[in-house]
Amino acid sequence: MAYAPRMGTGAKRGAASTADRMHVVGLFAQKGGAGKTTLSLHFAVEAQRHGASVVVVDVDIQQSSAKWAQVRDADEPKVVLAQPAGDRPLAQILDLCREDARRYVFVDTMPRVEASAFEVAKLATFAVIPTAPHKLDIEALTPTVELMARVGLKACIVLNHCRPGSSVNAAAIRKLEGYGLPVCPALIYRRAVLADAFNDGRAVVEVEPNGKATQEVTAAWRWITKQMER
Repeated sequence: MAYAPRMGTGAKRGAASTADRMHVVGLFAQKGGAGKTTLSLHFAVEAQRHGASVVVVDVDIQQSSAKWAQVRDADEPKVVLAQPAGDRPLAQILDLCREDARRYVFVDTMPRVEASAFEVAKLATFAVIPTAPHKLDIEALTPTVELMARVGLKACIVLNHCRPGSSVNAAAIRKLEGYGLPVCPALIYRRAVLADAFNDGRAVVEVEPNGKATQEVTAAWRWITKQMER
């Protein structure tokens, strides 16, 4: 699953002005199951369907993003492996993405704040921190938020696994605001289609184009792009 530019020998010259605008979006979470992989892939598909050139880099040794790509009936978005999930360093893959004039690179990280997460944070241009709306999940964000502050990486929090019609969601938003980071107003609810789509390498927009889950993902990604462009 090595990555090579799509263009010929002139790619580097042609991509020079675009390279400066490449967004490297790292998805970070202390706890497993927060939704890093789900959101990485859904945001990647969302960005691609709006015309952006996208790569997903999987640095999680479980290689969930890479496994999704293996059963997907499409070549894009391309999913590649980086250390420790693969042999190539992330920095090298990002250089190739710049040569290839990619607009967004999503990095699906490992759970827990450790050396690999620190390396991703140093190379990223923006961070998305997903969390469930429950007390223990929110409290587990502290090391991740501290890491973002330590490396000076701009970040936002996305509330995932929300329960429709529950007051827990609003209470969670109030708690999350205490971290001092922007909290995405578009909530991602726990919907079966988010998991079902992964069975054959799809995203919700490709399963239910007009469904609620698609609307939620679209709204969240639209808001995140505005945060990045500020």
